[in-house]
Amino acid sequence: MRRLLLALAVGLALAAPAAAVVYPVRPYDAPLLARAATPYEQIAESVAQRLTRKAAVVRCAAGHLKPGELGVTPFVNDRPAGYFLMAPETCGLLAAFRANPNAYDPEACTDTACLNRVAQVAMALETISHESYHLLGYRDEATAECYGLQSLWYSAVRLGASAQLGETLGSLYANQMYPSRRTSAHPEYWSAECRNGGKLDLRPKSSAWPS
Repeated sequence: MRRLLLALAVGLALAAPAAAVVYPVRPYDAPLLARAATPYEQIAESVAQRLTRKAAVVRCAAGHLKPGELGVTPFVNDRPAGYFLMAPETCGLLAAFRANPNAYDPEACTDTACLNRVAQVAMALETISHESYHLLGYRDEATAECYGLQSLWYSAVRLGASAQLGETLGSLYANQMYPSRRTSAHPEYWSAECRNGGKLDLRPKSSAWPS
């Protein structure tokens, strides 16, 4: 079962060629920002605001992302604009996870469908964590990706998961999904320093990795 989960997780990571990117502010984002947040967007904002400690704005919009993009963070003059966009499917996965976190425990899965859902949720949690670090001013994709995977557990806990489940999902992404970034179509998301004790380790004095 563990080998099957690894294959599914790697396949999903490779299928997401550009999980999160940085763009200039686009004028057609304005109507999204002017309207009230939907329930799904409110869920995403609750995580982003706690991670960034800022009044982060999140919008779920398919037409504003290119194929393969799960998230976009606009920058103005090298500074984050204060919001990011995510694919509706990603927002939906976060909402589903919040409704029943225990349904996404990889250790409880008994079939491939369950394992695939878990891997998809892990990717969604990484996406919102990754984008949150862009909002903090980190433009470099490898840095945002690495900091994001170290905070994935926190995003999961903010959505109602136990600390144990959050750490399990964080380990799944860091140890089974993230390594495939190195050989994907977008290797700029991978760094050799994203490891326990590496230059991108947010907690270098702790032996725990990634959380």
